[in-house]
Amino acid sequence: MDKFSPKTVEALGYYVYIYSDPVTKVPFYVGKGKGNRAFAHLHDGSESDKARKIAEIQARGRQPLIEILAFGLDEKAAYKVEAAAIDLLGLKNLTNRQAGHESSLYGRIEVSELDARFDHGELTESDFLEDAVLVKVNQLYRNGMSDFELYEVARGFWRVDKSKVEGIHLALAVYDGMVLEAYEIAVWLPAGSGMCAARSVGQAELAHRMEFVGRVADRCIRDRYVGKGVSGLYAPGSANPIRYVKAAYSRKALVEIHRVLEDVELTGEKREWCSSFSFYDPLQDDPYGLENSLNELLDLAYRGGFVPVDYEVVYQSIGKDDIAARKASKKELLELSDCQLVSILGYQFRGDHFDNGSWIRTYVANGLAYHYFHELAVRWGCA
Repeated sequence: MDKFSPKTVEALGYYVYIYSDPVTKVPFYVGKGKGNRAFAHLHDGSESDKARKIAEIQARGRQPLIEILAFGLDEKAAYKVEAAAIDLLGLKNLTNRQAGHESSLYGRIEVSELDARFDHGELTESDFLEDAVLVKVNQLYRNGMSDFELYEVARGFWRVDKSKVEGIHLALAVYDGMVLEAYEIAVWLPAGSGMCAARSVGQAELAHRMEFVGRVADRCIRDRYVGKGVSGLYAPGSANPIRYVKAAYSRKALVEIHRVLEDVELTGEKREWCSSFSFYDPLQDDPYGLENSLNELLDLAYRGGFVPVDYEVVYQSIGKDDIAARKASKKELLELSDCQLVSILGYQFRGDHFDNGSWIRTYVANGLAYHYFHELAVRWGCA
């Protein structure tokens, strides 16, 4: 048999079919189509694995077993059934060259991964502690990829602005609006500088693209970004797979500020020195060199984004005017958003602008600066 009757064609609509070995009954190809598409492969003279398998069966004097898996479908449903069949049988066990249409979007997936895809927090630019480049891997990603395969897909080859990416050390692999993995970038190189098993691009295209070499980021960084949504960071309808994000806050600044403040907090003599500090006394004894190091923290806080321009508005939203001048309870801390925490720090830092030395004398000496920086460091995986 090499074609359906007209009545059968009319009844079938779109359908999904399977080619199997007639003796072993083991499937070797899954396809979808309408009309007499199911028989078209019998006359395929190409050098594909599928054509060779059919020729081998025919050389034995037999024909492949052709079965209809599902029929009466519209085209979209047929694509999904085809993809599900390929996922179930396993692409490596078939002669199909690729997984089914949109298999990575609708195909076989672990329940926890599927749940994360639809129920995840959304990142905004204010959530970024590092400058980052987001790379969409929608075209090449598939469910069940190994860690190495995902890395190969994510690292290149991209049309990027060399002047921008050379200062960026974090890449986020994005699929269907969600961050799949975070990579610490060691170096950006011209595309084709190293082996890349995931894709191939012509020499003319390579000249305008780059690739990165790196490793999976540390846990504290992965915990902040992986599994989170980033759809809102892309312009609606944008086809560009690349998105640059400028850090709202500096993780490095937070780590350094927290380190110095923790040292002061744990040393009674240093806290006592801070409580008697006077900006206007040039002869004040400073056995620990704290004045310079703490004033450097002030500058670092401004550069690190911890004194945002809207700190006053956000601080007022807390509804507790005295909270910067006391240690919030555990319950109160839980009720504060990250932005509100930062506004408290901004309030403390700006106090020094109007009363030189007050940040050291009041907020550092009494452990108030450390109290809020420590909470932020814990939340952001820096403590």
